[in-house]
Formats: sequence, structure tokens, C-alpha cells
Amino acid sequence: MRTIGAADGIAYAAGMAELRHYRYFVEIAQRGSFTAAAASLHVTQSALSEQILMLERQLGCRLFDRGRHGARLTAHGEALFDQAMMLLSVANELEQSARSLQRHRGRPLRLGVTMGPLLVWLPEVLAGLTGSPQRYDIRIEDITTAEIFLKVSIGQLDLGIASLGEGGLAVAPGTGVEVHTLFEDDWVIIVPDGHPFTADGAVPLSALRDQRLVLFPRQYSLRTVLDDFFARAGVSVSPAIETGWLEMALRFVELGMGITVVPRAVTLLYHNVHVVEIDEAYKPRRVLSALYRSDTPRRKTIEKLLHLARERLPPQGTWPPETDRSTP
Repeated sequence: MRTIGAADGIAYAAGMAELRHYRYFVEIAQRGSFTAAAASLHVTQSALSEQILMLERQLGCRLFDRGRHGARLTAHGEALFDQAMMLLSVANELEQSARSLQRHRGRPLRLGVTMGPLLVWLPEVLAGLTGSPQRYDIRIEDITTAEIFLKVSIGQLDLGIASLGEGGLAVAPGTGVEVHTLFEDDWVIIVPDGHPFTADGAVPLSALRDQRLVLFPRQYSLRTVLDDFFARAGVSVSPAIETGWLEMALRFVELGMGITVVPRAVTLLYHNVHVVEIDEAYKPRRVLSALYRSDTPRRKTIEKLLHLARERLPPQGTWPPETDRSTP
């Protein structure tokens, strides 16, 4: 059997299989599961397994160790992973370049964001990139942190702006993805008019045990932060409503259908609800982070964009800003 070494190169791999095989391979490696990868790729698990088996036969080695706890890369799989990522990135750039030639204009600047409603500063930042708001075509997706990382890592996004838990995102070596902190804030409770908490001003997490909660879905990274926060306080909760849309969550609160726990930045955008502080010695931070590939051809553009973003965001250590909430 022929084995794959780090020096085999992209050319060898590309000649042995079709590009989709490497997309499948990377998706499984990133998600650690054939089941999760199949759902993301919108293919059946049996079809995905068959394609990976075909790739393994063509390369003459086993790429994954399959077990009850998912799929782990073998030594051969780890050697192939970086090259497969490079291959997909190059293929994506070629595809985008071809489309740009057809349109006779530059490739769109592609951004992925989480909690899009909180990024009200983003249009002005994009407009300020060159002093000419019409310079770039722009594509913005509001997606989960996991999707942002995957799409940035394989070159489908130029930049991701994600809301992460305290400590940010642990990026595995070899992914080529850089993560930079833009901003941090803490968490508050949002309640409707007439709620008993409004008389307290601050409550411990234990007070939320019997409340109807509106929380992010479990696949959201910020939901993981909240679950850990509740667990640390020794509080077990089960949300009445789950939604990833801030506007919808806040509307549920306004209608008295529940209360929610959100990053403090939400309070600067929505004023028809009441803010209650969390009375706990420890409160986690929400970390607004930028993700992009270190080898992106748009690095200078992205670095300028992030510089402009930091100019518009409150400096670290001054949050929350002193804001008169009665002022429109």
C-alpha cells in the first residue's frame, strides 16, 4: 500500500481524486463525525462513507479511525489534512476569480457574522475602507460560529466576526486561521414591563430557576457559555423558547413570554425592555473576535477593516459605556 507523506504535495492528491472527495474529507475532519458531516453536506451518511472509502482506495491508505465517539484522523489523514485545506482554498479562489472575470468586476468581499443585529457599526466600517462606498461588492452571511470557522478555514469567507465565550476560540495548529479579539462585554438579564425583577435591580442566577427563559439554541457557542455559567452557579434550567434571532428573542420578552440572558451590547439597541444585573461574583465575558486565514490575499483589506472597527468599538476596560438610556 502506498502511504501519504507531508512531501507528497497537492498535485499528487489532486490527480488521484475529485475535488468533492477532499471537501468531504475536510468536513468530516473538522466536525469529527460522519453523521454531523453528512448533515452539513446534505448527503446521506452511507453516501458519504462510500465517497471516503473511494478516496482511501485511490490514495492507498486509511484516513479515519471510526469508533463510537466519532471519526479521528489517522497519521495519514493528518498528513493529508493541511494539503487538502490548501487545495480547497486554491480551488475556491480559482472559482471566484473565474466568476469575477465573467462579471468584469472584483470578487465580492465575503463576510460571515454571528449576532448580526449587534454589528450596526459594520456598514460604516465597510464604507470607510477606501473612502468610496461603491468600491467593493459585499456578501454578508449571518451564521453560527462553527460555520464561520469552517468557511473561513476553507476559503469560502474572507473574514468572520463571531461572538465567542471567554477565552475565545481554540484554533488547532495547521488550520491557517488567525483569531483576533475586537471587543468584550458581560451578560445581563432582560425582562418585560412589570416583571418582579425590575424592583430588585440585580438578582442571582438561582432566581432564574423557575423563570421561563428565552435562550440561544444549543449549537450556538454563546449558549455553551450560558450553560456553563448556570452549571457553575449550581443552577439547572430548561429554556421555554430557543431562538438564534435577537429581534425575536427580545420580542418574546416584550410580550411577557419569558426573560432572557444576553450580552450587554444588546441593551444599546433595544430600549423597550428592562435590564437587570446578574448578582454573581463571577460573570463570563462575551468575546467579539475576528477570524481570517493568515494566507488570505485580502489580508491588507481585512487588517484595515479591523482597524476601523476597533476605532468605532468602545476601548477595552471601559465597557459598559456611560449611556443615557432615555436618549433616543
